[in-house]
Amino acid sequence: MARAAKDTRPIADQATSEAACTYAALILYEDNQDIDATKLAKIIKASNLRVEPIWTKVFEKALKGKKVGDLLHGSSGSASSAPQAQTTSTPAAAETKKAEPVKEVKKAEEPEEDVDMGGLFD
Repeated sequence: MARAAKDTRPIADQATSEAACTYAALILYEDNQDIDATKLAKIIKASNLRVEPIWTKVFEKALKGKKVGDLLHGSSGSASSAPQAQTTSTPAAAETKKAEPVKEVKKAEEPEEDVDMGGLFD
């Protein structure tokens, strides 16, 4: 019985691992696939990278139940499932809900201090 060859590729650093998982998740999203750790790992392996298994699990948990398309387009992904607040049509209720104009608050500018640089720029 032959043993599988040990993977000798170095494990990618944190930034590369995150990027690889992100791209793999986008590939799965574009292909209308569920995003899970095994599929992420398979895509990453096909790209000739090696990441620690924790990264694929983190991405699976972070994206589970989320609409990736909504995340890409800037909405929170869960806002669409939140119940809408009822609006009242009575004039009295409308007047109480009127927003007051926002007043800008300006900070008093602090004068710059002269900092002694030890003769560096003399």
